[in-house]
Amino acid sequence: MKNAFMIRNALWALLLCGAAAGAQTIPAIFYSDLDSGPNTGGQNGKGAFVTVYGKGFGATRGTSTVTVGGGLADNYPLWSNTKIAFQLGASAASGAIVVTVNGAPSNGVPFTVRAGNIFFVATTGSDSANGSFATPWNTIVNAKNTIGAGDIAYVMNGVSQTAIDDFGASLQISSAGAAGNPKALVAYPGAVATIGSATGPEFGLRTPQIAGGPFSFWTIAGFVIRGNNEAIDLETLSGWRVIANDLSCPNGGGPTACFEGSESNNIKLLGNTVHDSGLGNTKLYHSVYFTTNSNHLEVAWNTIANNKTCRGIQFHSTGAPNQFDLSVHDNLIHGQICDGINFATIDPSQGPVLAYNNIVYDVGLGPDPPDGSSNYACIDSPGITNVGPAGTGTAEVFNNTFYNCGPFATNTSASGVISIQGGSPPVRFRNNLIIAKAGENYVAGNTSNALISGNNNLFFGAGAAPTQFTGNINSDPQVANLSLLDFHLTSPSPAKSAGVNTGITHDFDGDPRPTGGVAFDIGAFELVSTAPRPNPPTGVRLVVH
Repeated sequence: MKNAFMIRNALWALLLCGAAAGAQTIPAIFYSDLDSGPNTGGQNGKGAFVTVYGKGFGATRGTSTVTVGGGLADNYPLWSNTKIAFQLGASAASGAIVVTVNGAPSNGVPFTVRAGNIFFVATTGSDSANGSFATPWNTIVNAKNTIGAGDIAYVMNGVSQTAIDDFGASLQISSAGAAGNPKALVAYPGAVATIGSATGPEFGLRTPQIAGGPFSFWTIAGFVIRGNNEAIDLETLSGWRVIANDLSCPNGGGPTACFEGSESNNIKLLGNTVHDSGLGNTKLYHSVYFTTNSNHLEVAWNTIANNKTCRGIQFHSTGAPNQFDLSVHDNLIHGQICDGINFATIDPSQGPVLAYNNIVYDVGLGPDPPDGSSNYACIDSPGITNVGPAGTGTAEVFNNTFYNCGPFATNTSASGVISIQGGSPPVRFRNNLIIAKAGENYVAGNTSNALISGNNNLFFGAGAAPTQFTGNINSDPQVANLSLLDFHLTSPSPAKSAGVNTGITHDFDGDPRPTGGVAFDIGAFELVSTAPRPNPPTGVRLVVH
């Protein structure tokens, strides 16, 4: 049985192996697991291990390097085209992490060198030991109970925490780090470490709603996390980084999600895989769900695949005003009963609401959940306000690729690529590549036409382009291989250089926008080469056995 975490990495390797292997030589970093840590202590005294994720790093290191604040990293236990793990080393300083391959430097991502302790957890360890690399602890529970603000605990291969810790969770966290000094639980480079069980406690990892909170400022990175109902449940906190974990809840149901954040702000949910979740027995259970009073959120580079949940990513504030400062980008979403991305309760006037560089396909698959019908769209804003004034301002949806949206309910008003309903703030669409199958709708019948606007979108497959938008292209986008879900553009594509400047600097592959100093391309990808594409298809479906 293949581990889904390994499959997720294999999928991203396919996605990111390079739109033009012969032409693209500049590496790109998307994100790192840690954004701060000590450069001394830990294994061999070389400081924290940090992992960066991206593309174009090369299959092996060779003479390539990583610098942190200009200082060379020390020790590279993992190096692949999409992932590098390294130790900071004494030369590291606060500044940017940069990967240099064949003399070409990547973009930089920020990192702060600071004080802190480093601990380890291993199957051969003892919780009465001191937690060093030589004499590690034995359990994740002991590690999370012992570390202080600014400390990092690395969990070695084979360690698992599947029994109940407390509050219905395999791992409950009821302490806090500090701003600039988070607590961190991180899988050791190359390790498979597990929290929770799909047939065990209700929650894999949970922050309980008890006195002593908020339990803020944690990093959780690189784990396989399972829950009988929820893999991760974050409540009433701030400043968490949830990075590159494998999440699945095959038995999930009820008004929640495999990943839920409630009354939680300043969360970064980056590079996770949420897959094969949900029993399909309710329209209230989702893959990723941010609810009441959750704002200042970045949801990016995640794969959300093959779920029997209603929505892939949902924002719905049930007991507080509408949500804002939401950035949803560079996600791959497919295999959802209802919507791909659902902005249910939003107020862009309070902070931007953005969806860009996402690839969303095969969503709105149905059937109607047993507890009632829903919407079936790639992008949905149903215009809900439960508390306070309705949202104003304008949400922005740009440079996405949408395909096969709402095939289930094609004869109702609730299906289509776009569903923006009365009560929603206006939504502007630019540079989106939209491919429908015959009989599907570009714009769902329940959409309020006065609320949608935009320009320079490409529509193909379901007749004439919608008249609500200007500057439409209504022709075959000539993607690389639609049957294999490879949505990269080919040289003859009318989407090439047909977009407007939307202000972003990269595409889904991490390639620069625009390419070659010309206008933006339409869709999630820039055309970076006219040469035949040597890489496998982008849209390969995730299959977990």
